[in-house]
Amino acid sequence: MIARALFLKGLGAAATIATGGIDVWDPLSPQIRVLVAYDTRGETPQVAADGTFSFGGKRWRGAPSTVGMPDGKMALVTTIDVDLYLQGVVPLESPPTWPAAALQAQAIVARTFALARRTLSRAWDVRADESDQRWGGVEAEHPAATAAIQASRGRTLLYGGGPAQVFYSSCCGGHTADSAAVWNGVPLPYLHGVDDPYCAPAPEYRWSRTVPLERAVAAFGSRTGGTLTGTALTDPDPTGRPRGVALLGTTVATIPVADFRRALGNDVVRSLWLRAVRIDATQAAPRLVIEGSGRGHGVGLCQWGARFFASTGASAAEIVAFYFPGTSLTNG
Repeated sequence: MIARALFLKGLGAAATIATGGIDVWDPLSPQIRVLVAYDTRGETPQVAADGTFSFGGKRWRGAPSTVGMPDGKMALVTTIDVDLYLQGVVPLESPPTWPAAALQAQAIVARTFALARRTLSRAWDVRADESDQRWGGVEAEHPAATAAIQASRGRTLLYGGGPAQVFYSSCCGGHTADSAAVWNGVPLPYLHGVDDPYCAPAPEYRWSRTVPLERAVAAFGSRTGGTLTGTALTDPDPTGRPRGVALLGTTVATIPVADFRRALGNDVVRSLWLRAVRIDATQAAPRLVIEGSGRGHGVGLCQWGARFFASTGASAAEIVAFYFPGTSLTNG
């Protein structure tokens, strides 16, 4: 899960998006519009008798419509009950074999994420890919996830009278991240980050990756004079995450961690919490060694932490209260 456009624009947690005096935060009518494809490329959705439709080799739910985009392309948008949408989201974000409370917590957070993004400023509310939340359509659905969605139906997280701006990632590495430090946005009190003792057994609680040094030089050499001879982590945020990676060559360049991750790839730099970046010159081919904690941006719900917290007997309400302190949970 990764679109943070509203956060980056500085919308506060209590904000509701309104146009012409119409407030689009309406929990009594929980429908959303999902952008299935920005460019249909001439393909027409094929509606089936069971109310689903086929497009792009997948089956989807909702009422599809094509919408003209400013650049002349035709987009495909489906209007759908948020819980039907979640049936294809939750199993992709939290494995259906996980405890029911973890799946319910994921459903609550994913529901809040989607509903908080309803807007009249464009033809859709959320995208069906990782820029918002992955939606896999009908084939992604699973009975355990559907049961968790039904058990948490109508439950969302609120702050200051409006939907909270919620996020989640795979593993926080032992402390969730401060959203303002990660994205330079408006500080939100329930996203300052919390000490998380639950995700320690996660597969990527600690990780290490190496890349050939020549690859790092290719990525950053234009900023360091064509060489790379030393490294350092700089400017730690309140959770201990460095904000930058200083790279030494004939000149010194400090690269924001997010840019460093983007340049080398998310599969190499697994998270924004770097513990060490060093050059290993003991090999025949020198390498850049990168060590870190967690997987993803680390803001909000830690999915692996929720999984192990749930295994202690915690309820979904306890899980979301832990990761989003100060928010309130609607009764549904």
